[in-house]
Amino acid sequence: MRIRSLHVIPALITAALTVVLAAADTVEKPQQAQPATAQAQPAASQPAAAKPVVLGKAESAKWTATTLEAATAEAHKKVLESGKVATVTGEVVDVSCFLELGKRGEAHVACGSKCIANGQPIGVVDAEGNLYIIMAEEHHPRRDGQVELKTVLGPLLAKTVTITGMTVTMGGARALFVQAAELGGTVKPAADK
Repeated sequence: MRIRSLHVIPALITAALTVVLAAADTVEKPQQAQPATAQAQPAASQPAAAKPVVLGKAESAKWTATTLEAATAEAHKKVLESGKVATVTGEVVDVSCFLELGKRGEAHVACGSKCIANGQPIGVVDAEGNLYIIMAEEHHPRRDGQVELKTVLGPLLAKTVTITGMTVTMGGARALFVQAAELGGTVKPAADK
C-alpha cells in the first residue's frame, strides 16, 4: 500500500500546482496608474445619431442697424467690415471654466450650468478646438441688457450645435454674433428712463 501512495503523491502535487497556476492567471495584476484625461469630448457625450441643434441662418446673418450705429469711428467700421458670415458646429461650453480649467462635456454640466445662470459667457468649441464666444448681434439691446442668451444656450451646455452668424477675430479671440431672434430669444423693450 505504501508503494501505491508514493506514486499518487506526485500526481496530486502536479494537480494542485495546475489549479494554483490557473487561479494565478485569473487574478488581476495591479495596473500602472494612468494619467488623468481631459473632460469628455462632445462626441463621447452624445449618441452618434444625435444631430446638432441648428441656430441662426446664413441668409439673415448681418450687422443690424444698432451695431452699424455703434460704429462711430473709422476704426470701428473697419472691424465690422472684417466680419464674415460663418457657420460653426461644436460643443456649447461655459467660457470661464473652459478657459480656466479646460472643463467641458457631460461631467461639467452641473458646474457650467451654474456659471452660465450667473452670467458667465457662453461659447462653442469646434472640432479643431477653436473657441467662439457667442454674443447677441444687436449692439444696443445687448449693451442695455435687453437680450439674454443664457435661457436659450444654457440648456444646450455640452451638446453639439450648429450656429450661423457674423464672426470677427480680434486679438486672437473669436466671437460669433447671432441675432437674438435666430437663437430663439427675443429682444426685450428698453425700459423708459
